[in-house]
Amino acid sequence: MSLAPHDFRTPALTTPIIERSTTWTETAMGRQETLDRLKMLMAGSTVKELARWTRLVDLLLNRLETFPGATWQQRWLASGANEAGRASAERVFGPEITESADRGELTGSVARLIILGAVRPSYHWLYQCRSGRLLEQYRQLHDAEGFAALDSLWDQAKGATIADRHAAYHQLTRILIHNGGRLSDIRLDDCIEAYRAQIGFCSRQHSYWYVLLRKAGFLPPDSPPTVWAASRRGQLTVPELVDGYRIACQPVRDLFVEYLYERQAEVDYSTLRQLASRLVLLFWRDLELHEPGIDSLHLSDDVARRWKQRLTRIRYGNHRIGEPREDVAAILMTVRAFYADLAHWALEDPDRWARWAVPNPVSSRDLLGMHKQRKRATARMHQRTRELAPVLPALVSTAENRRRHGERLLAAANGAGEGEEFAADGECLRRVMVRTDRSRPGIVYAVAPGGGPRRNLTLEEDDVFWAWAAIEVLRHTGVRIEEMLELTHRSLVAYTLPTTGEVVPMLQITPSKTDRERLLLVSPELAEVLASVISRVRGGRDTIPLVSRYDQAERLHSPPLPFLFQRHWGMAPYPFTQHHIQALLDRTLAASGLAGVDGHPLHFTPHDFRRIFATEAVAAGLPVHIAAKVLGHENLATTQRYVAIYDEDVIAHHRAFIARRRKLRPSEEYREPTDAEWEEFLGHFERRKVELGVCGRAYGTPCQHEHACVRCPMLPDPAQLQRLTEIHANLQARLVEAREHGWVGEAEGLEVTIAAAEQKLRSMRRAASGATLIHLDTPADVPVPGASRV
Repeated sequence: MSLAPHDFRTPALTTPIIERSTTWTETAMGRQETLDRLKMLMAGSTVKELARWTRLVDLLLNRLETFPGATWQQRWLASGANEAGRASAERVFGPEITESADRGELTGSVARLIILGAVRPSYHWLYQCRSGRLLEQYRQLHDAEGFAALDSLWDQAKGATIADRHAAYHQLTRILIHNGGRLSDIRLDDCIEAYRAQIGFCSRQHSYWYVLLRKAGFLPPDSPPTVWAASRRGQLTVPELVDGYRIACQPVRDLFVEYLYERQAEVDYSTLRQLASRLVLLFWRDLELHEPGIDSLHLSDDVARRWKQRLTRIRYGNHRIGEPREDVAAILMTVRAFYADLAHWALEDPDRWARWAVPNPVSSRDLLGMHKQRKRATARMHQRTRELAPVLPALVSTAENRRRHGERLLAAANGAGEGEEFAADGECLRRVMVRTDRSRPGIVYAVAPGGGPRRNLTLEEDDVFWAWAAIEVLRHTGVRIEEMLELTHRSLVAYTLPTTGEVVPMLQITPSKTDRERLLLVSPELAEVLASVISRVRGGRDTIPLVSRYDQAERLHSPPLPFLFQRHWGMAPYPFTQHHIQALLDRTLAASGLAGVDGHPLHFTPHDFRRIFATEAVAAGLPVHIAAKVLGHENLATTQRYVAIYDEDVIAHHRAFIARRRKLRPSEEYREPTDAEWEEFLGHFERRKVELGVCGRAYGTPCQHEHACVRCPMLPDPAQLQRLTEIHANLQARLVEAREHGWVGEAEGLEVTIAAAEQKLRSMRRAASGATLIHLDTPADVPVPGASRV
């Protein structure tokens, strides 16, 4: 049977249906009254210019009167000019007139009717006929006071260009032309309609115009923070979820609605949507499409067998149609649970559920492969963790280097004048100024001395900082990506240890997949990262801006909160999204040049850091049940699947096997060591004593760093701080000498050694001081149960 790629998706964007009249005061005026208003509009024009435009507008009105309708707007719509766009003049005047007349003048006469309000074209026409002069004249005539009120708000915007201002004002003017009235008459539905109309036409789709309306008070205070947010559907009701799949059998449709209502209380919205998709679409709607007339849950063996066979391939949606399905067992389990619930509920409430209690089409034999599938998925996850964990330090180093390079490059650019060249870390650029961006002193542009694309160094520095911050927070906490994006300034708390009274910083993680909050200890390294994030988000202000975040899974907007992962973009701050964080990770990974054993570039996802965190924590001795608490897992088995190491029973069996094998081996293999062998073993520990401390390499192994102790992760001893400081100074002098003589290879090696020395100096100084005090500036106005605020 051929595949049926039906699309049952619910549209994420909706355009409100707004009933508007086609008759307004301006459109219902007579010919002479319209011409009189034109003369008032052109009061400052010369007599010759006034006569010319009066003649052209009169010609246009004569032509419109040939079309049916009682008003100019109705005749405009009947002429077809509204859909013609740029060719509207030809559509109204006809080819015989446009051949002998100036097309620009005829189009200008249409523009004057629009300015007068006699004609209100569609958004399609307005976007095709891009006339800035038309829009400027319209807003000056119809709502000059309203736009003047926006000027003061725009002057306060940091990071928005003059071009952004023109685009925002033009969009607001299009709304007024299309709807009539003033800025104060614009409603939320009007904004959504205009936003949907600009998609595909406008290259600058920033919602600055919407932000202006909210800040000016033209929209209610409870309006969504962005027009994008306003245009989303949000959470669907249970009947809307079910009806989106167009079930033919009404009794079964009602059953699914009742069943999902019963399950709604115990699951989140994302799980509810998944449940509806599996039961309604992949189970029942598939049966209706392939078994016409079916109206009972009691399936024959043949019908159930054919449905299970179809389930092995993807048949619905717009992605991967025809490919093998990987979650067959999960879907079968959902259907089996559905039938089991009906049977159980039929005993409790037979009047309501007994008629649906029928034999289950999914038997236990159908689920035999579920365990095998889970083991394969776990094996793939473990293999991925083992492949990515060793290269994580290189990715962290790349993120740190890119952040520091971005800072130095931006600092050098800020010190250069227009047209001057500057350099940082061997990269040379030339400072350039953009005419439309002179009002933004904080934005720095540069190009290569030999030419090339213009680079926004301010944005580049911001991107590399947030990439570094995301990587550090993910790897130090093991939180989910949505939990990281939900961190706020209020998430930082101080906890007093009940035994010693010591105050330690903690990070409060809000629940994402479960309803259980948890507290994580903030290490000195993580505290340094969070302090940098807080400082950047504040941007010199006393408090962190309050923004609303859209939850993709729950399809809800949060109340305004001081989110840590936010950036100021244009006129307002916006929280980061999962897609943006993934894009920053991809850029960092591309810059690192890391590749797998097969040579293909590696790919990190935010969840990979969580698995690596769990693996390293358990490998370092953290008990699995404690790791489960830290990760927020309710089931210990989930944590065990995360950990890419051998299970305890495997290790125990392996040790038992070794013990049994020793009993079978010759006894001379387990003899006492000779004096010479013992002296050689003890001599190993003497040879491990080097200039910077005691080396921790294993017995009988050579030094893999070729005795470059500065680079060795096992060294140095904190007592050797003074000696390492002298070595660092000597390395700096050698690097200067290598650069002066052009010894490129030696300079590169020295740079690596110096970086390792600087890192060890920082850790040694931190250890010497006993602790590192980092001021996180945690808010003190939000109580947390069991914790005290800093």
